Amino acid sequence: MQFDVRVLPEWPSVILQLLATLVIFLVLKHFLFEPVIKILNERKEKIADDLSKAEEDKKDAVALKQEYQNKIDEAKKEGQEIIQAARKRGEEIRQNIIAEAKNESESIIKKANTEIERQKEKAMHEFKTEVVTLSMMVASKVIDKNLDENVHNEMINEFINEVGESKWQS
Repeated sequence: MQFDVRVLPEWPSVILQLLATLVIFLVLKHFLFEPVIKILNERKEKIADDLSKAEEDKKDAVALKQEYQNKIDEAKKEGQEIIQAARKRGEEIRQNIIAEAKNESESIIKKANTEIERQKEKAMHEFKTEVVTLSMMVASKVIDKNLDENVHNEMINEFINEVGESKWQS
């Protein structure tokens, strides 16, 4: 048996192998590489779109958060203003109630003083009448004579007016 050992391949076989490899490459390129590259590009674009959309959503979320924070701050400020206004109104109402109560108490005191004066005058009048009656009784017993009642009353009233007024009031 004899073996032929060749170091260099035969040219026709190398050309056929190169042609077969080229045909396989072109077929793979057309049916495999182009669709895979197209899918990869579409995926790359989708990822880029999703990232840009996520970035926009993040910006929108930050803007909404700031807007809501501003609204919350404004609501707190309005709440403080409402509380201040309510406190001020409450203070005004309190002052009005105090003033009305003071006026009413002064009116009640005036009425009470008027009533006291009226009762005092009434008591003085009743007291004078009693004194007159007692004086007449005492005078009629002391004198033992019957004076004219009108004259007697005039004398007693005159005496009370001259002497009694200054003593009873002091």
